[in-house]
Amino acid sequence: MQFRASLMLFLAVATAAAIPACSCSGEDEGSSNSSGTGGSGGDGGSDPVASAVRIDPPSVVLEVDFNGPAPTQAYRAFATIDGQEVEVTADCTWSASPGFGLMSGATLTTALRGGEGEVTASCSGASGSSELLLNLSGELIAGGATPGNAPELFEGATPTDDATRAPSMVYPLDGAIAPRNLPPVDMQWLTGQNDLFRIHLAATHLDLDLYTSDVSLMLAEGDWGKVAETVAGEDLTIEVEALLQADPSAKFGAPPVRFRISHDILDKTAIYWWASNQQSLITQTFGATSEPERIIENCTSCHSVSRSGSRIGYSRCVGGDCNNLRVGFMRFDKQTNAWVEVINADTFPAPIFGSYTTFSPVGYPFPTDAQSVALVTRSPGFLEAYDPDTGAVLPSNAPQVSVMGPNGTQRSALMADWSPDGKRVAFASTPYPNAHWIDLSEGAIAVMSYEYDGTNHIFGQPDTIVPSPLELPSGQYNNLFFPSFSPDGEYIVFNAARSAWRNGANAAAPGQRLALADSQGAGVVELAAMNGPGDLDITWSHWAPRSDGEYLWVVFSSQRDYGHKLTLANTDPGCKANGVNQCKQIWIGAIDRQKLAAGLAQDPSAPAVWLPGQNITANNISPYWTVPTTEIPQ
Repeated sequence: MQFRASLMLFLAVATAAAIPACSCSGEDEGSSNSSGTGGSGGDGGSDPVASAVRIDPPSVVLEVDFNGPAPTQAYRAFATIDGQEVEVTADCTWSASPGFGLMSGATLTTALRGGEGEVTASCSGASGSSELLLNLSGELIAGGATPGNAPELFEGATPTDDATRAPSMVYPLDGAIAPRNLPPVDMQWLTGQNDLFRIHLAATHLDLDLYTSDVSLMLAEGDWGKVAETVAGEDLTIEVEALLQADPSAKFGAPPVRFRISHDILDKTAIYWWASNQQSLITQTFGATSEPERIIENCTSCHSVSRSGSRIGYSRCVGGDCNNLRVGFMRFDKQTNAWVEVINADTFPAPIFGSYTTFSPVGYPFPTDAQSVALVTRSPGFLEAYDPDTGAVLPSNAPQVSVMGPNGTQRSALMADWSPDGKRVAFASTPYPNAHWIDLSEGAIAVMSYEYDGTNHIFGQPDTIVPSPLELPSGQYNNLFFPSFSPDGEYIVFNAARSAWRNGANAAAPGQRLALADSQGAGVVELAAMNGPGDLDITWSHWAPRSDGEYLWVVFSSQRDYGHKLTLANTDPGCKANGVNQCKQIWIGAIDRQKLAAGLAQDPSAPAVWLPGQNITANNISPYWTVPTTEIPQ
């Protein structure tokens, strides 16, 4: 071994230097060997063990140009053996923190990124590290019409305060938080009557200037990846400056926007949603930039997707008659890699007249996805259990129990959601029996237990965990609905509205927004930051399937501006139906797990981000966040 050879050479030299000049007689040599203090020699001895390894330099700060080339840095390693230090650079195994570059021997070629990492040398049982700081900086000129001297124009301009000329950043939203693998963000701003812009991106290890004459800018996927890796876990400050090319003497600024990119990577997840004005169920793997996939067309009403990602329940206005709303079921076939409509709502001989569906999770009551239970909201307002593979009604007490209210009163039950452990079901409960199975008023959030005895599916009497009316900081809310369990089962996100939902004249008028409840009923908090200001027609909230990161993630649909690219003024006319005045889009929001740990006394949410890849002329609603079909077990 090279390392052993180097150290043995060191020991031999050190030992020789320690022996004084004396007789060369055989007796003296024999006496030294017999003392047992010398090594046995040859390859049969033990490798010397280093007690410590020191790397030189101990700390490195490298300036990385955003456009390359990547800088390099050479290192040396020194091992301590019996209190003495010897260079072992060539004998160590070298590595850099993941994502920070590649080692060739003891030389690092950095990645094009910023951040804090380390370089490590491992040498025969000991290791040492050197701190590595990468500062990423540079400039990009984007857009075909942007002049090449844009940096010089801004450098020569004088900062000027004029509210009529100041640009303003309209997307991303200030304070928003995104998963690290969110595709590139389309930064958008208002011009302030200017025609040339500098976008400054800054963080601890990032200093990047972008120049464009456009009114939005989206970095290429690779360039956005450099930014995301650099700033993960902290705020990215986005600041826009503007000037008029015809008179570039003055430049005008705007307050910066803070956009946090978290450490969370939500890979192996997918979001399904319904484009209602296109009557299509659509899906996209989260983080992908490819075109979303259409799953089924002629889907005219509500749908759900199982937590396993393998089953879909839907409802359809059969024959175009929404008084003839029926439920159907689909299942993904791994052999053919296609969705199969196992129960067709149009043709199934025993029609299931209903609206909303939810599926029991894999694990309970059945250990695999070979079997499942679907709980259906039936007309005129109760829950019933079905076999989603055959369409058969399953033996259960759900129709009777789900409508039970306090003191023997009768209610309507709808919008059920099965807990991730399979032991509970949350649903909306209204005080009007046989009345609510699609729309509702005066709803409350109820939870009932569930167990399976091998034959019967047994549900417990409902417990109202969030009664209505509900007092929140923004007002009184008299109608609570669309409950959804978090992936750990600890929380339920739901809608709170001031009045009946839906409002066919103005869908936003009920003021529906999101609130969060402890699933045992121990507390409620309004998700004010995620909701945003005003009435933004927020509905259909569900959770990302993972709960192991910094945040829990919620997906929902909302009538809100997506920068300046989708507003009330420029919305597609095809979205204007059933009281919707602006194309609804899918948004995702973060809920801080650290804040949750302190209880529900404070809002744990952040402003939301738009889900990239959507068609902004579509009315996208009812998102479900689950796993992609590629992750469904065989």
